[in-house]
Amino acid sequence: MKNMIQKRRLDSESFGEEGRLYFVDLMQAKNKEPYLQITRADYKADEKYERTSIILFERDFEFLIEALSMVLTRYTHGEGRPA
Repeated sequence: MKNMIQKRRLDSESFGEEGRLYFVDLMQAKNKEPYLQITRADYKADEKYERTSIILFERDFEFLIEALSMVLTRYTHGEGRPA
């Protein structure tokens, strides 16, 4: 199963700190269409990780980039920051 996932993964980045990791994976579906999978992994006391993922299909990439850009631009200009 792991080898099959590696074949479907087109690119990957990860970041985070101890106890919480994020993975951003560009994947390829069985129908050859690309999709983005964003996963958060939280370390639990029993030495296991609890994972939560969201999947965005290629048709939504432009909307995601636009939304992130708008939110982060407002934030860097002081809008939406706590007083």
